[in-house]
Amino acid sequence: MLQYITDNKSRRSVEDQVKEVLSAGCAWIQLSVDGLQESEVRRIVEKIMPECVERQAFLTFRNHVELAKEINVGGVVVNPADVFPSQARATLGAAAIVGVEVHDSDQIPSLTGLDIDYVAIRPFRHIDGCTLTPLGIDGTAEICRYMENRELELPRVASGGVTFNDIAPLMDAGCNGVAMSEALADAPDIAAETARCIELLKIYEQREQDKLKQNG
Repeated sequence: MLQYITDNKSRRSVEDQVKEVLSAGCAWIQLSVDGLQESEVRRIVEKIMPECVERQAFLTFRNHVELAKEINVGGVVVNPADVFPSQARATLGAAAIVGVEVHDSDQIPSLTGLDIDYVAIRPFRHIDGCTLTPLGIDGTAEICRYMENRELELPRVASGGVTFNDIAPLMDAGCNGVAMSEALADAPDIAAETARCIELLKIYEQREQDKLKQNG
């Protein structure tokens, strides 16, 4: 699976970014609201929501649970230090997508029993404004193994500075998908680069389906 996180620093407008990745088949948009006024967030959502609906793509936020509820955004990923996952679920309802950010394997036991849909493993590498230590391939693989050993069967999405060349190593490390931002927003052709990433991810998704069939 591919998630696109909008880039507010890109020379391209958020609306154009979303239009391009959707046209290439991306079905999951996380609108980055960092640094934006609430009125601007509302304006952007009003612009991009119709196309997301038309293409059956998810639109989510990071944190900002109450705003997501108010303007009917389909879900959130939360940092447990800021927002309790149970609070997000109670606010947004059963149909919403609720993800939880994980920065190291010590956080995994706290996920047991939570009503969540996926785990965002971040940051893969250093990103502006983030003070957390980058996980790299080894750190990401450690978290994936820890989840498997505890039989915590949740999709694992690597996030934070991911590029096309990182997709294969991350999927081999145990991830089920990736979240990308600048690598797509700054590409000469956003749609073409998005399509290239989706095609590579499809190979791994097919392998996983084949493995499940073999295991009965």
